[in-house]
Amino acid sequence: MRFDMLTEIQMDALRETGSIGAGHAATALSQLVGHPVSIDVPTLEVLRVGEVPDLFGGPESLVVGVHVRLLGDLGGSMLFMAERASALALVDLMHARPIGSARSFSADEEAVVSHVASILMSAYVAAVGRLADISILPARASSTLDMAGAIMQAVTSDAAMRADVALLLKTRFCDSDTSVDAFLFFLPDPAGLGILLGRLGVA
Repeated sequence: MRFDMLTEIQMDALRETGSIGAGHAATALSQLVGHPVSIDVPTLEVLRVGEVPDLFGGPESLVVGVHVRLLGDLGGSMLFMAERASALALVDLMHARPIGSARSFSADEEAVVSHVASILMSAYVAAVGRLADISILPARASSTLDMAGAIMQAVTSDAAMRADVALLLKTRFCDSDTSVDAFLFFLPDPAGLGILLGRLGVA
């Protein structure tokens, strides 16, 4: 089964898992940073893996990427991506300071973004596993600041990566003063997608 063949009912089921995962991630992040953080998933759409860099202005655009392999009953990957400016704004939001305070992307900033992305992806995977009653775990995350095309090439060259279509969950982090947009991509292998939808009752 392929993402580009999904019905609206199936998309609604996947959208619901995204919303639940975002809610759990927001709770975890709020407890971690000591101030309220909300996470919305305003957009869910399907696109080809090769089209992902276009969302950031092309394959040479500089972005932050955090990637995890999926282990268990559902094979594939998850990938968090944000433009460099958005990643720095996310660091500021996590520290409850004015956007623009972080000016360079050092190891400290990378660690914050990687931690936030890992919490988000773990919460999404947990929501999928709980709703579908399947065993699924994220492997250890790897993060990098690189061109969008290079990041996608690295992800798709993974020996276990067989997905050519991605589910995009646009993710908006908000506090009382501002919001920051990032992108979460769910890339299950074709067999895993069929298993997931079957367990959600919308195969």
